Formats: sequence, structure tokens, C-alpha cells
Amino acid sequence: MSFTLWFMGRPASGKSTLAKRVESNLRELDFKVENLDGDEVRKNLHPDLGFTKEERALNNRRTAYVCKLLNRNDIATVTAMITPFRDAQQRAREIVESNGTFVLIYVKCSVEECARRDPKGLYEKAKTGKIENFTGINHPFQDPIDPEIIVDTDADDVEDCVAQIMNELHSRGVLEESRAEQYEFNVTQNEERAIRDRLKDLGYLD
Repeated sequence: MSFTLWFMGRPASGKSTLAKRVESNLRELDFKVENLDGDEVRKNLHPDLGFTKEERALNNRRTAYVCKLLNRNDIATVTAMITPFRDAQQRAREIVESNGTFVLIYVKCSVEECARRDPKGLYEKAKTGKIENFTGINHPFQDPIDPEIIVDTDADDVEDCVAQIMNELHSRGVLEESRAEQYEFNVTQNEERAIRDRLKDLGYLD
């Protein structure tokens, strides 16, 4: 079993940027990790889905199931998805936690700042009615209840946010527990006794 880091927040809040940086840090720590970016997942796995509440929930649920399968095979996952509804946030948690640790990371950023940095101009198009069901403009966004980690990209730069996330993962024991699981093995009491006796014979134990 491993863990899933689920980055959620408004469009252009910085989710994907932070997810990629954290993924890089995990690889440097020798974790096996997959990054399931929301846009790429939609394009390649769920091209049939639109952006209604029901379709967004299905997209989140399918992605959570992929995370579950990867976690079950000791592969950590990092995913960045808007996940605007609390029931979908909770459902993703329930799916993943049957086979791994779920960490909800809220990438907090004001609508005004997201719109200012939006590289595709989607906020402006939504405001003028050219895009429907756009989160934060003409479609709801619900702040999560009790996320494990909150970073504020309005106030802090990328480096600071990444450091906050990594520090919190360490302090919560997520990384240490997962690392310990990689070296976990099971032996019977008789096997343990035989190993201890052999180590005593070799002089390693008193």
C-alpha cells in the first residue's frame, strides 16, 4: 500500500505546478510515483465526459479508482483535479483509503488571482458567457472541509508551497510510513527464533 496526494482547487490556482514539483521531490526520495494530471486524464481516459456536476463526479471517481489500483501495487500517486464538490472529495477519499493513504491538498487561491494568471483566458470567456459550467464563475466551487494540507498560492510562491507540503507530509508520517512498508516482511515465530539464534551464534546478539 502507498499514498495518494490529491491536489484540488480552482482553475489556474497552481495545482498542476505544485503536483509536478512534489512528484519530482518524491522521485528524488526514491519513491515509485505516477502523476495523474487532471487535463491529461480527461483527454486520454475520460474523453466522453463533460463538465456537469454529475460528469465531474464521475471523472473524480474514475481517477480515484486508478489511484487505488496504483496504491495497491505500492506506487504513490499525485493528481491535480479541480474537484469542486465536497461529496466528490469525500468519495475520492473513500475509494483510495481502501488501499492507501489519502491526502487532500487544497491549493487555495482567490478567483481574482486565478483569473489574472489564467494563461488561456478561460475566466474571461466564462464571464462573457462563452464557456458554460466553468468553476468559480458560472459553476459552484465548494471549499473542502478539513483537508490534510492547505497552501495559499495567493500569498506564497511555488518554492514555499512545495516546502510546506513536504514538511507536512513528513510531520504526518505519510512518507515515513510508506517507506517502512517497502521494507516490511513477515516471518513466523519459529523463523524469528531461528534467526535470533543464528545471530547469537555469530556474535551479533548477546
